[in-house]
Amino acid sequence: MFMNVGLGGLDTPDMITEYIRRGAEEFFAGFIPREWLEKYGWEVCPNRRPMGAPYNYSQAPVLREVVQTVHEHGGRINLAVNAHDNGSERLAMLHDQFNLFETMEPDGYIVADPALLFSMKAWGIERPIHLSTGVGCFNSESVRFFCDNFPIRRLIIPRKLTIREMRLMMDGLSDLDLEYEVMIIGYRCFFNDEDCHSVHSAARRNLCGDIITAPFKVTNHLPKNWKEIAERMRDKRTAELHEDSPLNRFRQEWQLPPPPPPPDFSIPPSTEGLDGELARIVFQTCGLCAIKPMRDIGIQVLKVPLRGDEGIKSRIITIVNTVMQHPNPTREMCMELINSPEFCRAKYNCYYHVPEA
Repeated sequence: MFMNVGLGGLDTPDMITEYIRRGAEEFFAGFIPREWLEKYGWEVCPNRRPMGAPYNYSQAPVLREVVQTVHEHGGRINLAVNAHDNGSERLAMLHDQFNLFETMEPDGYIVADPALLFSMKAWGIERPIHLSTGVGCFNSESVRFFCDNFPIRRLIIPRKLTIREMRLMMDGLSDLDLEYEVMIIGYRCFFNDEDCHSVHSAARRNLCGDIITAPFKVTNHLPKNWKEIAERMRDKRTAELHEDSPLNRFRQEWQLPPPPPPPDFSIPPSTEGLDGELARIVFQTCGLCAIKPMRDIGIQVLKVPLRGDEGIKSRIITIVNTVMQHPNPTREMCMELINSPEFCRAKYNCYYHVPEA
């Protein structure tokens, strides 16, 4: 079992060297050149992380140096091109990107769009493919389809599967030479991300839940000014909740429930305690307790998908590596590493809800 860590545009070669020292063996990263943003805007992204430098590399020489750094230290790096769909109008620019990537010699690509996989095949790209969670492979037959048509090396298992469901799917693929990867800490999407076409980025709860998801379900379309509202909310989330704000008028127009009042930060949180709130800021969601049972069923790769969180990445890598290297990590040991009883007590902070027995 080894660890795969997401890199963002602020992760330097020196930082990557430190991540490797702490236990990371593999990395993944995204790339968005300036001309892509100028043509398509921030809301259209080839790898579902569109919000600027913290999430993506934007200069080819910098990405090339990152790939070289990883390889010089004996690690592996895969490039994420895992948007759900791309559309024929973007294929020309994607083809140019793949031509650039191939000169860097990454270890593989993370892809979600079946149409892009067929295009890559036509372009003669033969590097190993990791099937993104965005593909939505929930059973062995769906995985077989891709393995029959493309050079699939790894399945990144959807976040919503239980450990039992993972084992059943893997048993159905025992005749194939596949690697299996799971998310282990941070970024557990509140929705089914393989079916979600909103921004897979920084304003997770507010932007996805309040702005996009609810009106789309009701009306099947968005008002013309939705992007302006989303950008304002991203920049000043609490300020946008006052009575005459564009966000509030948006809610009234689309008959959405009123927003909660802005939090009073002078009063400690009453539901989980301050230590639970602080732990959730750092860990967001956690699957440490599931590492041993996942190892037992044959999961080889633990993904730490913290692109854009370089400030806490070293600490998270150390914690995951501690559990991963332990021959018999107990639930109590994992909870001690988190050091927040309130965080662990709230079940929605768990990725996989491992039974205490």
